[in-house]
Amino acid sequence: MNTLIVQSYRTRDVAPWINECMASVRDWASLRGYEYEFVDDRLFDYAPAWVRERCGAQKLPVTDVARLHLLRERLAQGWQRVVWIDADVVVFAPQRFMLDDTAPYALCPEFWVRSTPSGRLEVIEKVNNAVTVITRDQPMLDFWIFAVEEILRVHSTEQIGPLITGTIFYTDLAKIMPLRVVQDASLISPSTVNDIANGGGRYLELWKRSVPGRVSAINLCASLQDQRYHNVCLSADDMQRAVDVLRDGEGAILETNSMPGTVSYRIG
Repeated sequence: MNTLIVQSYRTRDVAPWINECMASVRDWASLRGYEYEFVDDRLFDYAPAWVRERCGAQKLPVTDVARLHLLRERLAQGWQRVVWIDADVVVFAPQRFMLDDTAPYALCPEFWVRSTPSGRLEVIEKVNNAVTVITRDQPMLDFWIFAVEEILRVHSTEQIGPLITGTIFYTDLAKIMPLRVVQDASLISPSTVNDIANGGGRYLELWKRSVPGRVSAINLCASLQDQRYHNVCLSADDMQRAVDVLRDGEGAILETNSMPGTVSYRIG
């Protein structure tokens, strides 16, 4: 199956750890024999003008919409499968990270570990679009585009949050129907990233107990860098240490064991 891997990010003021993440994806794509394409800020042009205006200062919903239109355009150009991977995803075990050639689409599972006001840790299961796999001749992509644009259409600019057309949409959808996800990819919270950067901790331990099995690629949640989230405020240096730990040990710190591929995933 001819496959195109697509990533996008700005081309100025790029942290070294982001560059390293994108390099890990390029190297993995080359290893698998996939084509690779990088799109700069021109990505925003793929979102309809009314979407860009409606979202105002919220850039994440614009990219949520834009990536879907970009994927549809690339499929129309003849690719059998197109895969979006966020720029802050590090593929730390490229030999293990696989796409399921039988899956018509797939998204990314998320196990978000955080502390409650009482200090107890909890893990929240979600689905996000940090990794989005889509193939030709199936209806999910057109449905996603229609759905997220309808969501934006009925909300005012002030009501639109950063996750409304991404994690919130896909997680809500997973509560009413099974969604296919790339089993050995995930997205983690800043507290879990912090534990990885520091060699371990209770957030990471809960994450490992919650994830079904082995993970080979992780989204490190760059949007929360330099922002205090619960107990941590991660700097670019913290993110770099986490990337180094994951890549140097090929994810040994995670100690998970599963078979790669996709699973049907439903929340609740």
